[in-house]
Amino acid sequence: MPQATLKTWNARSSSGLIRTRLFLIICIPPKNTRSPTRKRKYGPKGRVCSLIKSMTGFGRSELKIPQGVIRVEIKTINHKFFEISSRLPGHLSEFEDPIRKMVSQEIRRGKISLFLSSPDPSAFSKHLVLNEALAAEVFHKISRLKKILNLCPSKTNSGALEAVILKEVFQYPDVLTKEASSQERASLFGDVEKAVMLAVRNLADSRLQEGKALVRDLLNRIVEIKKSLAVIKKRIPPLEKEYRNTLENKMKEFLKNGELDRERLTLEVALYAKNSDISEEVTRLESHMDAMKKALQESGEVGRKIDFIAQEMFRESNTMGAKSSDVAIANCVIQIKSAIEKIREQAQNVE
Repeated sequence: MPQATLKTWNARSSSGLIRTRLFLIICIPPKNTRSPTRKRKYGPKGRVCSLIKSMTGFGRSELKIPQGVIRVEIKTINHKFFEISSRLPGHLSEFEDPIRKMVSQEIRRGKISLFLSSPDPSAFSKHLVLNEALAAEVFHKISRLKKILNLCPSKTNSGALEAVILKEVFQYPDVLTKEASSQERASLFGDVEKAVMLAVRNLADSRLQEGKALVRDLLNRIVEIKKSLAVIKKRIPPLEKEYRNTLENKMKEFLKNGELDRERLTLEVALYAKNSDISEEVTRLESHMDAMKKALQESGEVGRKIDFIAQEMFRESNTMGAKSSDVAIANCVIQIKSAIEKIREQAQNVE
């Protein structure tokens, strides 16, 4: 609706008097008042734009760095909770917990398998590390062996022999190694983080596409249930009339020439209607279907919610089948229960 605002303006006349003038400002809001940040839940032609994710997906990434290529593969399958197993090279073992945290921030449920490979930065490092304890131990053992074998040097060649021993010490594994500096390790982790996040994004896209397929299937199951419910709703009114006619004929047959008690007949029909009326179950089942359609428009972890709603739907359909003895309704109930079972199966795939 237009909004009106009163404004005053003071002006001094040529005689020096101050005159106050009153203005009426009418503000007319634009026709489209929708907030630009409002999320649309429906796409073209009323199709549901779902953000539901499947728990099944696969993501891969490759990142080239000066030392080589970092490769990441991550896949997820159905699981009630969050569980992750990872295979990392030894030089990345210190980054395992940060990588797990990164993945857990993007994925809430599912069993996750992560494989990561990258070049070892120490192989390209110029920083040498001497294992002094090991070097001393090796030098002592070699010197001891030469003494046992009576290879003790004379005063003239003792220096040359020590040089030979030192050479042998340095050739021993792990005495002199290359080690990446803290700056080099931090740089590598930055690259690993980029590769992991890229693989996670690819995984998320895969899960989102699979989620759209799941939503389409679940909506189709709801349509199947609605069709069966429409048949049941049409069948309910004639049932009372049919039962009344059947009961009346049976009572006439028993009474034959006797007078038919109309009040008793009405009471029996009312009692039958009370015990076999499934209209309340039909209404609740329709309400559950509306709740499920609403849940399919939500984002986040809705798998458990969908499964719970499906359980309630199955309970209502069981009650319908137990109350009604009509063959047509019984067949429709079987179709409804079959569709609900498929919904519950698919709900296990929803995050």
